[in-house]
Amino acid sequence: MVDKELMHRDVVPLNEADTPSRDRYHWYHSITGKVAIYLMLGILIAYGVGSGAGVFEVNRISHEQWFKQAATNSQITSYVIRNIYTSVTVKSNHEGQVISIESELPLGDDETVIQTGFNPSDMLTLVSTQTHNPAWLLLYDTKQGFTDTENGQKITIVDDSPNALALEEYYRGFATIGGKEYFVGSIPIVNLSGKLIGAVVSSIGERDALSATHNQLLKNTLMMLILILGITVVVVNWLVRNLFRPVPRLIQAVTLIADEKTDHVTPFQNQDDEIGELAKAIEKLRVAMVDRGYLQRMQEMAQKMEYMAHHDSLTRLPNRVAYRNSIDDRLIKLRTEGCIFNLLLIDLDNFKPVNDTYGHVVGDELLVESAARLSALLHEGDIAIRLGGDEFAILQHVHQDSISEAEALAQNVLQALHHPFACSGHIFSISCSIGISCAPRHGNTREDLFAHADLALYTSKSFGRNCFHFYSHGMTMNPSNNLQFSQEIENGIRNNEFFLHYQKIVRIGNGSTEGYEALVRWQHPMRGQLQPHHFISVSEDIGLIAKLGEWLIRSACMDAAHWPLNKTVWVNVSPHQLRSPGILDTIRSALQDSGLEASRLEIEITGSEQLDREDTLPILNAIQALGVGLVLDEFGTGFATLDYLIIFPFTHIKIARSLIDVLDKCEDSQVLVGMLVRYALQRGLKVTAEGVETAQQYEFLASLGHGEVTVQGYYFGRAIENSSVTMELEQEKMEVTCD
Repeated sequence: MVDKELMHRDVVPLNEADTPSRDRYHWYHSITGKVAIYLMLGILIAYGVGSGAGVFEVNRISHEQWFKQAATNSQITSYVIRNIYTSVTVKSNHEGQVISIESELPLGDDETVIQTGFNPSDMLTLVSTQTHNPAWLLLYDTKQGFTDTENGQKITIVDDSPNALALEEYYRGFATIGGKEYFVGSIPIVNLSGKLIGAVVSSIGERDALSATHNQLLKNTLMMLILILGITVVVVNWLVRNLFRPVPRLIQAVTLIADEKTDHVTPFQNQDDEIGELAKAIEKLRVAMVDRGYLQRMQEMAQKMEYMAHHDSLTRLPNRVAYRNSIDDRLIKLRTEGCIFNLLLIDLDNFKPVNDTYGHVVGDELLVESAARLSALLHEGDIAIRLGGDEFAILQHVHQDSISEAEALAQNVLQALHHPFACSGHIFSISCSIGISCAPRHGNTREDLFAHADLALYTSKSFGRNCFHFYSHGMTMNPSNNLQFSQEIENGIRNNEFFLHYQKIVRIGNGSTEGYEALVRWQHPMRGQLQPHHFISVSEDIGLIAKLGEWLIRSACMDAAHWPLNKTVWVNVSPHQLRSPGILDTIRSALQDSGLEASRLEIEITGSEQLDREDTLPILNAIQALGVGLVLDEFGTGFATLDYLIIFPFTHIKIARSLIDVLDKCEDSQVLVGMLVRYALQRGLKVTAEGVETAQQYEFLASLGHGEVTVQGYYFGRAIENSSVTMELEQEKMEVTCD
């Protein structure tokens, strides 16, 4: 049903400025303009025809009057001449109009003047007095034509008569006499033999005087036309306002409906004519649009609520509700169609420190980017889900082998999430831990699959994070695990299960070996050789990092003491270990017991966690006071930023592996690395680029032109045992001696 309040809303007048149709076409394209134009044209045509007919009739009547007046004046002229010259005779036509005068002698010669006592001037004066207009006596010569007897001027005809000698016969029309145009009546004078000897001409007035009335009539006609046009404009405007005023408003009403703006009731519905019917039809359309809009909004709202109920508002990934529905659907297909699948639970490592340090805005950006990277790894049939916090899940559709396909996806996830993140200007690296359960191998219910994947995830975290594990029978999650692992680490240190590998660090300028970085390994009696990420984080969590770190520092110093005096050893120390109360004593005693010079030991501080200024700065200052170098590891990512170089007494930086990895692919990384190198060298710091694996990366670093920069990575060799280091250094010594 349509909203009753909307249906009964008062009509809101629409502003002319809001009328979109008025700006879409010119006024003469509108109905109003067309009606006005048609009325104007009709009036102009009617008045033009009428005025043209009137002008024509006036011209006709005027010419008739002029001809009659000219004939009358000619009669008066012939009458005066006959009274004066008794010897003349006249010839008339059937209407009694005198058309010629016969005279034995010219009327203006001396003999006629003596006989009559009138000269031509007297006769013409008498004619002018009778006709109230000028008159002329003309003499005719075959060579000269007609000339005035008084001044000898030639008389010319100015009308359209094709006969240039029109004055030889009875003539009425315009003639030029003395430079002026007159409408005249001319009677030819002939002798007794019929030979033309002259003419007597009388006028009825000059052309301008005769045309004055005609011109006044035309002027009055023009004024009347202007008046009628003005009246027409007023009438058309009145018609437009009263007859066509609803049209633009109704056009606007339809336009608003087309734009889905249905707030205003259609006006003019109360008119009892076609406009009212049109308005009612538009109102029906508006009501239908209101109903349609209401239903559409309800449908959109339902879809939005459905989406919100099944998707995470931050990452736009499906949420726990969608996870339950999806895994239930897959379990049904597993039972009915045999479609197997894998469940991967993913937990971001070190997310809480990032969130606590940089704030929730950066944390949210990290989660969004992580979700995007996970989504990019999915294949057809896979679904990425955010379970909450920094926990994600992937339901993987298995095509052939569940184990191999899960391993491949897990490796891709580890690699994707280990790549550096750039959030709000901060660059840092994280990792993730993954637990995997396969259906139906590890369960055929939602609860079993999730619980088993969670146990596998816990195992991955126990093994140092940044790894994945499949669920296996016997996995448990209880506090005794930490106690057991703690005992295993202590036993490992006591039983010499831990050992060191060393990776070479080379100077770009001359290719010489500057020293080696100590990398700890664990030969676990049950699990085989373990990398640091399998046990360092766990050691920090269970409080054994200080004991393990003490072993590492002492062992590295003992090995390096047997190297040449110009070789340095780098030892990694975590921020957790820095906070242990015996770190200074550990370093001091390691140097004393091994006999290693303090300048040949450099302590690497990883940037995985934020350094507290109040707690860490005194410790670093004390270490530096011993003469030991301080290296800021993973510089350019994570917490290892430029402000650390200002706050803490670092003497050496290591540019992060993640920046070096893309040197040969990303121009921005090249610019950033170049800037970091120049900045560090200007501050008097040593610079090492770690993770160099290709010739292109090495060549770019060499192109910076700083021979004091050092590099390390697989391009120069993998980490090796101390015995191999000794042999390598002996070989280098022999080569130098030979050179």
